[in-house]
Amino acid sequence: MVRLEEGEPLTPREREVLMLTMAGMSCPQIAKRLGISLKTIERHRLHISIKSGTHKAVTLARWAIRQGLIEA
Repeated sequence: MVRLEEGEPLTPREREVLMLTMAGMSCPQIAKRLGISLKTIERHRLHISIKSGTHKAVTLARWAIRQGLIEA
């Protein structure tokens, strides 16, 4: 099992899932769009939460802006 820590960089796929989440897409919509399973999307979102240190959408958006992943 891989141990993740807050502050670790996101993988390219995690960044993609983050962008689609911030665009308002649900997990099933993201899974369908990317052609991967819902479980995989949920795992990516869990990793994003751990690495960003938050699970709240507003706080996650602020974190993504500070990281330069999305624009305000």
